[in-house]
Amino acid sequence: TRKIINAERMERNDKRVSSTYGPLSIDEIQCGDDDTRDIQSSSSPSICIANHYILCRCHRRRCCAISLFVLCLLTSTSLLAVKELFHLSLPNLLLTLFVGMKKRSPTAVAVCPSAEILVGVTRTAVESMDLNRTALAFDKSLTDVNEIVSSGFQWNDEDAKTTKWRPQGVTTFHSNGRRYALVSWYGRKDEGYSDRGGRISFVDITDLHHKIVSEFFYSHVLLVDEHFCTLPNIHVGGIEQVNGVLHVADSRRGQQSILEFDIASDLFRLSSEMMDSLYGYRYVLRQSSSFHSPTKPSFISYDIDNHEFVVGTYARCGGKFRIHAHSEECFNQPKNKLIWFEKDGGGGPNSTDFNTHSCWHYFSEMQGAVSATVGNSTIVWVSSSYGAIAHSHLHIVNASTPFERGCLGGDIVLDDVPVLRFPAGLEDLHIEESEDKRYIWMTTEFGTRVVFATQLVDLLPC
Repeated sequence: TRKIINAERMERNDKRVSSTYGPLSIDEIQCGDDDTRDIQSSSSPSICIANHYILCRCHRRRCCAISLFVLCLLTSTSLLAVKELFHLSLPNLLLTLFVGMKKRSPTAVAVCPSAEILVGVTRTAVESMDLNRTALAFDKSLTDVNEIVSSGFQWNDEDAKTTKWRPQGVTTFHSNGRRYALVSWYGRKDEGYSDRGGRISFVDITDLHHKIVSEFFYSHVLLVDEHFCTLPNIHVGGIEQVNGVLHVADSRRGQQSILEFDIASDLFRLSSEMMDSLYGYRYVLRQSSSFHSPTKPSFISYDIDNHEFVVGTYARCGGKFRIHAHSEECFNQPKNKLIWFEKDGGGGPNSTDFNTHSCWHYFSEMQGAVSATVGNSTIVWVSSSYGAIAHSHLHIVNASTPFERGCLGGDIVLDDVPVLRFPAGLEDLHIEESEDKRYIWMTTEFGTRVVFATQLVDLLPC
């Protein structure tokens, strides 16, 4: 009876395995593990077939575990690479990639030190600042034309990788034989830093273009208003120094103004107690005045030949996930404004009586613009970019006609505009006159953040 029951049980097991894997013979079965050698030599095919079924399931689990491990490793590596590229914290990166939204942050408010500790501030000079950070110098080509070589620097590891701040504007400042590059940063709202407003990095570049150097030294300076309060939500998308006064584009809603900071008179060193109330910053630059802008000032520069400010408005072309492109579709956008004006013209610095029509058709996603007279022509350089993936563009426009009603005369044919490709995230532009040469300064906000100068003569249209 026992033999009959065992036989029936093995027969049922044979049918179950056969229905799963199909008919198998003893010769087809490969039992490779040492633990199954005795079973393999068994006279019962049902036992060996059942053991093969168990081994296959074990191998499947092992393969699934290995595949899962490899998938997690690849995902982690990809997320870290994207995090470095876009300069987003991991929570914000995951929200952006998988939810399509950014983390909500509390409404930013100005942070002001108490009146009791305001006595702990003393005016100081740029030359007296303690430059406690180190930037790495370089000389290399950053565009698609290898013959065009730029000189500049990249930030230390902390500033190069920070997700809390992003660089935007660039200008230069000369004082008492020293030469400085000034770069603006804005505090990221989705990282909880918008209440800090904006800051300026003062970088000593005195030796740039004069001798071989490997590093430059710099320090951050917090921007504050006339009451030493921060400027929450300011984007500082463009800055320009003229006659010792730093001009900052303020594109916040309802503002449309240019803020002025007198570097010689309103740079302050803080006491330890006051540093604690202003996020640990040793130096602040206090606002002295402001004036109205004829259009929303996403960026600002100054034409040193025509003695006029240049302001422009950033306008997105297409949807959120569209790749930046130099295209006819993006070219014909009415919001692509770029205007030349005098600070004291148009009815006074606080007047709204400006010519605000779009000058020509300009380029979408403009991040900066400068102009200068070369021979009998006015040359205009415009940077445009969007996102951390697509290349940025530097458009070079030869405007042979003179200024007319606050704009350059004539029209632009897009196909006739030379375009150079630069790394993603190209932002503000600035022309520096140093000794007998002129340089165009640029900065990037994504990837390997760099600040660099290229000789103007190397960026002229053919």
